[in-house]
Amino acid sequence: MARWLLLTWDGAGNQAPMTALAQALAARGDAVTVAGYTHQRERFDAAGFAFRTLPRASARYPVAPPPEGWMAVLPGAVWASPDHAADLAELLEGEAYAGVVADCLMFGALAALEESGTPAAVLVHSAPGALVPRGGPMDGLLLPSVNALRARTSRPPLGALQDAWRPFLTLCTSIRELDPAPASFTYTGPLIPAQPESGRRGPWAADDPRPLVLAGFSTGPAWDQTSRVQRTLDGLADGPYRVLATTALTRTSGLRVPGNAAVEPWIPHPEVLPHAAAVVTHAGHGTLAAALTYGVPVVCLPNPEADQPALARRVADLGAGIALDGETATPAQIAEAVRTVVHTPSYAASAAALAARLAQAPGPEGAAARLAELAARGVAGPDPLSQPALRDGTARR
Repeated sequence: MARWLLLTWDGAGNQAPMTALAQALAARGDAVTVAGYTHQRERFDAAGFAFRTLPRASARYPVAPPPEGWMAVLPGAVWASPDHAADLAELLEGEAYAGVVADCLMFGALAALEESGTPAAVLVHSAPGALVPRGGPMDGLLLPSVNALRARTSRPPLGALQDAWRPFLTLCTSIRELDPAPASFTYTGPLIPAQPESGRRGPWAADDPRPLVLAGFSTGPAWDQTSRVQRTLDGLADGPYRVLATTALTRTSGLRVPGNAAVEPWIPHPEVLPHAAAVVTHAGHGTLAAALTYGVPVVCLPNPEADQPALARRVADLGAGIALDGETATPAQIAEAVRTVVHTPSYAASAAALAARLAQAPGPEGAAARLAELAARGVAGPDPLSQPALRDGTARR
């Protein structure tokens, strides 16, 4: 039995794949401890995993969003936290972990792991070329702070944020086809955790013949999705569809919900996507990959930051969806895009082709197997294994 330490934070798209990885490791008989911020404890306690707090980093993380918004907090409290090195040192002291898996955006922790020589892996919760493209906005935002942290641990400066991952086994929860700039990392495909049944199905009879449209938007704190949800509901109001909107953080009490729609805080994707004809989404990687896993075409209303604009464009280029301007798309434009992807067969065909590729991906079990290989080597450093099938995101037979 190997013992693993998993480092995470409460981003919208990264806790679910880390949970799926923890479940896959536990299924192999390994012991898993998750370390993160104080307010994450309830989530991982409920999932059945031991949890340890990053105390210094947590002290910098506010309980409520600051007036200037979360984006003013995340660089110093998470992405380039000056506290991760000391917090990680305490977590590792006296413990015999086979290795550490760190979220890809915890660059202070990655610098400390590189300096320590601890066997480690990086979990990239999106397509790398969309999340942190070389020379992109995240490089401009974070590189100076990240390189300052690296200097404190005697690490050389980075030319791009992606370079922080190269000393480690890097697991990307996407497939090469969805990556605007594929890299030489291991593409595992989506890591979707097993979740309890929600018991929510919407108010419609099981034999309702109207196509189901899922409006799935971000559950993370960085963006208020109210406008996107409302414009989608307005555009599809009283039309030929059933519309199910899932958006945990939206101020749902003020929404105008038409008679053909229902709003739920959360429903596991496997419960609703097999029945959906289209998905309207912010184009976060988790929702996008889940929709395509079930061969469902998408209409993208990306937020203007993170990986969403690049992923929306990529899916449109692949013919599996339509990308609109998430900030300005009108209800009429959203309705027309939904009509197009539902009634033009090529969109469903392209989504089905991507579903076939996603079905071949290693998934959580394949990712856990790679970590087992890392534990067996028992040394730090970049992945020396030459496994083209796994690197391309296809399952090893």
